[in-house]
Amino acid sequence: MGYNYHYDIATSKAKVILKLLFRWRGSVWRAVYVEYLIWLTAYAILTFEKFAAFCDKRLAYIPMSFMLSFFVTVVINRWTTQFANLGMIDNIALFTSQLVKGNDDRGKNLRRNIVRYCVASQCLVFRDIHLGVRRRFPTLETMVAAGEFIQQEQL
Repeated sequence: MGYNYHYDIATSKAKVILKLLFRWRGSVWRAVYVEYLIWLTAYAILTFEKFAAFCDKRLAYIPMSFMLSFFVTVVINRWTTQFANLGMIDNIALFTSQLVKGNDDRGKNLRRNIVRYCVASQCLVFRDIHLGVRRRFPTLETMVAAGEFIQQEQL
């Protein structure tokens, strides 16, 4: 089945030519892609040994400790990013003590409950992340027994 390209080629700009080259309907790629994939696979299999020898020869130029330092840097950066993204309640507790005013019972209860809810939410998050916390608090009843929740707050 032929495809008429006359209208497309009427404007001979580089963008139009590239668009025609990568058009699927009636394209050259459609006619040869199976053979091309077979050739590409065979070529990769046959030249793999040369590529491995090339890499082995060039590996002597770059010390292993230099390459490992990049790997260690990536691992440490990932760990510090994860640690920085964990929610810590220290700042929340300090802001709460600073911003919630009052020395009466209402202010104290409000500050205590805000921080207690933050501790409980942090404990729930750490239960999903860390096995040690999961062993310490396997169920919500153990969190109630430890004082993280009161009985009425249990889900």
